[in-house]
Amino acid sequence: MEPNILVIGDLILDHYIWGDCERISPEAPVQVVDVKRESLNLGGACNVANNLVSLGSCVWICGVAGCDNAGKSLKEALEEKGISTSGIFFDHQRPTTQKSRIIAGHQQVVRVDREERQEISEDGERFILDFVSKCLKDSHIACIVLSDYKKGVLSEHLTQRLITLAKSKHIKILADPKGRDYTKYRGATLLTPNKKEAMEATGISISDDESLRACLCALQKMCDLEIALVTLSEDGIAFMDADKKIQKIPTIAREVFDVTGAGDTVIASLAYMLASQEPISQSVYFANAAAAVVVSKIGSAVADKQEIFSYLKRNNLLESTLVNPQFLKIFEDHQGEEKCFHTQINKILKRHKPNFYADKFISSVDLDAFLESLLQLKKDSFRVVFTNGCFDILHFGHLDYLHKSRNLGDLLIVGLNSDESVKRLKGPSRPINSEEDRIAALCALECVDFVIVFNEETPEKLIQKIAPDVLVKGADYAGKEIAGSAFSKEVRLIDFVENKSTTNLIEKIKGSSCKKSF
Repeated sequence: MEPNILVIGDLILDHYIWGDCERISPEAPVQVVDVKRESLNLGGACNVANNLVSLGSCVWICGVAGCDNAGKSLKEALEEKGISTSGIFFDHQRPTTQKSRIIAGHQQVVRVDREERQEISEDGERFILDFVSKCLKDSHIACIVLSDYKKGVLSEHLTQRLITLAKSKHIKILADPKGRDYTKYRGATLLTPNKKEAMEATGISISDDESLRACLCALQKMCDLEIALVTLSEDGIAFMDADKKIQKIPTIAREVFDVTGAGDTVIASLAYMLASQEPISQSVYFANAAAAVVVSKIGSAVADKQEIFSYLKRNNLLESTLVNPQFLKIFEDHQGEEKCFHTQINKILKRHKPNFYADKFISSVDLDAFLESLLQLKKDSFRVVFTNGCFDILHFGHLDYLHKSRNLGDLLIVGLNSDESVKRLKGPSRPINSEEDRIAALCALECVDFVIVFNEETPEKLIQKIAPDVLVKGADYAGKEIAGSAFSKEVRLIDFVENKSTTNLIEKIKGSSCKKSF
């Protein structure tokens, strides 16, 4: 049974303006963004609630919004997600907090905030206390999350009243803190400050394990916490339990595109796991994985259990000692349907990380077995991407193209032209690098998952066998017939980096040799 969780805090509407930027304004030295679309996302406490819904929780949200269009949009967006909005106090005297971000390409250019930071009215505070008391009585709440963005909802008085209320009902209460004075969170189960915030709150500079311990001890003493915890960005999450034992769970993010909302994902994941009676170590490991999924997306994103499991699986992270049968049960279908889950998990746990680049190469002898394994990955909702080429003299253009291809799915297979095939395409002087060398270079790239050599003029037969979700080609194929496109669900074209090609490199080398000879 999935846990019921109550989120209290600052309700924020995230407004995104998406566009392209190709010129500078003649009026001022600023970028001109050609707007393509706009979108509204849930932010602040709403994003925490959205993360919890994505994980399968039943969620109630409580806070303050304005009687304006943004407040109306916020309420509608929450209700579309199945989040109960009966705990929202609509105040005529303050606006709904809205953050507008302008995104050019994948880069945030500027952010515009509309907000009121003064503490909420007495009527608003009274409404929240009455709602929370009733919710705890009627809704079997397993955990409370305080999402503090310092916009006026979680005053010291209200925060302490909420913590006292939760403890009287023996309910875990987690807080994402703001500001330098953490005494207002005294008595909470745990807080989720980042490294900078924890140092500011305790006055202790974290530089090594000894200073980390001192900081965690200071947090625990200052706030009378059940668990002291600090998020350490690329170094993971460290925590200390009531027995003063410190553990550090390393980060497992592989690609980071946008850290927006990552803190919301961490506290939501911790709340979900602790409300499900999971130990803190497994809870932190799960939260790390959820955050890794989220930072690989653009905007205030969420991660569901399927995505988290797939991420752990494809990065060989299910081999951790923290992954036990109890932890794995979290990923079972929440409707209780049997799907041979444990058999699948056992197969994964027996796998080992490749310790040699050549393990990524799929020979003709191993192809049938590989294709059979690929079918299972597709059943697990892995998005398979395929591209092909000669990749002779690997250069930046190739790297950019392959990274962009890999970002279109969960697994990238590269079809590599054989030496004979390259000669037919490029002439008798090519390839410069042998087939064996080209295989090794591609397999050494983290963005490439598997390499398969084909000898035909086109990889159409190979594509037919793989049946990828996405077939990737260069943008120069626009308007042309693409071999194998009939066997792929989708075809994507990627722009090449200008003036980056093997042909250009060869001509440059020839030019350099001529000058030296002269």
